[in-house]
Amino acid sequence: MNKRSSFILFFCCLTSLLRAQQEASFSLYMFNHQAINPAYVGATGVTQITAGTRNQWSGITGAPETHAFSISHLVKNKNVGVGLSNVTDNIGPTKRVNIAVDLSYHLPLNDTGMKLGLGLKVSNRSFRLDPSILSPTTSGDSFLSNTPLDDSSPNIGFGLYLQHPNFYLGVGLPYFIQDEELYLNRYYYAIGGFLVNLNSFVQIKPSILFQKMEANPLVYDVSILFSYQDIFFLGPQYRANVQNAFPNQNTAGFYGILTGLNITNNLTIGYAYQGTLANINIGITNTSHEILLRFQLGLKEIGFLRSPRLF
Repeated sequence: MNKRSSFILFFCCLTSLLRAQQEASFSLYMFNHQAINPAYVGATGVTQITAGTRNQWSGITGAPETHAFSISHLVKNKNVGVGLSNVTDNIGPTKRVNIAVDLSYHLPLNDTGMKLGLGLKVSNRSFRLDPSILSPTTSGDSFLSNTPLDDSSPNIGFGLYLQHPNFYLGVGLPYFIQDEELYLNRYYYAIGGFLVNLNSFVQIKPSILFQKMEANPLVYDVSILFSYQDIFFLGPQYRANVQNAFPNQNTAGFYGILTGLNITNNLTIGYAYQGTLANINIGITNTSHEILLRFQLGLKEIGFLRSPRLF
C-alpha cells in the first residue's frame, strides 16, 4: 500500500472515529463528574483539583490522547459551587480543546444530608486540523494542503445531581448546541453509585454510567470498586453498548481494571487499564492506559469512600 493510500485509509478511519465517538471518555469517571455534569461542582464540599491523562491504542503514532484538568470549590455559606475545566483531545492531525466554566446550586432536601444540585456549564470548543502532521505526500505532491484548519464554537450545558451520604444520582447534558462542522453532537449522560460497608475494613462502591448520542446506541459502563481501610482500592469495569451487551470475539465490549491509593489525607492517585475481548485484525493494539491525580483541600479524615460526597 503506497503512502497516499495509507493516508486515505487513516483519514477515513479518523473521520469515522470523530463522528462516532465525539466525547472523550474516562474509565475513572467516578472520581470527577465535572466534565459531564456541571451540577457536580461543589458536591464534595471541599476545594478539589483533578488532573488526568488517557492514552488509547498503545504504541500507535497519532493514537488518541486525552488530557483533562479541573478545579471546583463550594461557597459553603451560599451552597454555590464554582468550577473551571479543560479537556484536550488529540487524535492524529486533529486537536480539540474544550474550556468550561461551571456553576451550581446545592439545595438541602432534609436533615439526612440529601441535597439536589442544579448546574450550568458555559464552554467554548475549539477544533484544529493540521494535515502537515501526517506528512502523507512526497515533495511536490499537492494531494492535501498543509494549511491548518481552525474553528471554535461557544456552547451551554445543564445538569442535575442528587447526593446522599450513601448514594448519588446525576444526569447531564454538557453540550446543548450541536455543531456538525466541529463534530459536536448532543450527548446525554446518567450516572449513579452507592456505598456498601461489608465490615469495618472493606467497603464496596458500585457505579454505572450511561452515555447516549442521538442516532447512536446507548453505551453503559459498569464498575465495582473494593476499598480496604479507605486507603487502597481495586475493582473491575466493563463498557459496551446495548447492541454488544455480552462480549465475544466479534463485539466491541471493553473490560478494565481500576486501582489506586489514597497517598495522604488530601491526595489520591488512580490508574485504569482497558482492553477488549474482540479480535483486532488491523494491526492496532486496542488497549488504553489512564492515570488520575486528585487533590482535595478541607478533608478532615482520610478516605475516598468514607464520605460518598467524594464520589
